[in-house]
Amino acid sequence: MGDVEETRSRYLYALNHMEELKKLFLQLGYALAFHPAPLKVIMLVNEYEGTQAQLSKYESIILLICRLLYLQKREKLSTDGSRVIVTVEDIQTEFQKMNLPRKLVQGDLEKVMRTLKKYNLARQLDRLNDASARIEIYPSVILALPDNVLRASQEETEKELAKYKANEVDDE
Repeated sequence: MGDVEETRSRYLYALNHMEELKKLFLQLGYALAFHPAPLKVIMLVNEYEGTQAQLSKYESIILLICRLLYLQKREKLSTDGSRVIVTVEDIQTEFQKMNLPRKLVQGDLEKVMRTLKKYNLARQLDRLNDASARIEIYPSVILALPDNVLRASQEETEKELAKYKANEVDDE
């Protein structure tokens, strides 16, 4: 995607030519969505089946953790121009809270970070071989998992848990 200045330059170009870009991408089957401050994100949206990224279970978990950490850190920052920086330790701490059977090892985290960078959601600032290694999380992480999608997933999970609990009671 380029460095920060290059990305900023592209953002400003897109902002200044929004109507022309909307028309262009509409012909290709995409909608251009603009999210002003505090996110300051312009994104292409394609709702057609099969166009969304397919993430592994652990990539999805780390994405959720990054979203959570972004929201937590963002709340603490006073200006919307500040970058959100987390550490490997922050991610490890949240990951361990889930009591998953598998530990998050450096190689897995590096693979996930490559995926997040590919989709312009986060980037590593340091080598990930140390707990204090820094990772910048971009505002676009919020849009990768919108609130309505998370809410729907939560409701579906709660329904399935209720069925499971009902079956346990019936079995007794």
